[in-house]
Amino acid sequence: MPLSEEEKEKILNSPPKGTWFILFIYGVISTAAWLALYFGRFLAHGPIQ
Repeated sequence: MPLSEEEKEKILNSPPKGTWFILFIYGVISTAAWLALYFGRFLAHGPIQ
């Protein structure tokens, strides 16, 4: 069944929820990876000698 003009406008004017979710997940993964490197790799070696 084809969409009406009103339904098409509603879809086109709605925010991209899936895109924001993917960006949020990517940000969480990137932040977790950065923290793991910072605390696990850099701080584990101690101060510069």
